[in-house]
Amino acid sequence: MPKIEKVFTLDVTPTKFLEACSGEELIELELLLSSKRFQTRIDVHRKLKENY
Repeated sequence: MPKIEKVFTLDVTPTKFLEACSGEELIELELLLSSKRFQTRIDVHRKLKENY
């Protein structure tokens, strides 16, 4: 069977992404974003942004 491969780009805004999430997925995102792992990344990004 022949294989067809195609590369494409899909542009999804954060708002559109969140609107497409179920309530359960939103809760999971909230838990992930409030975790130490992601809070550290967010803090680093905010500090870099403040320096500009």
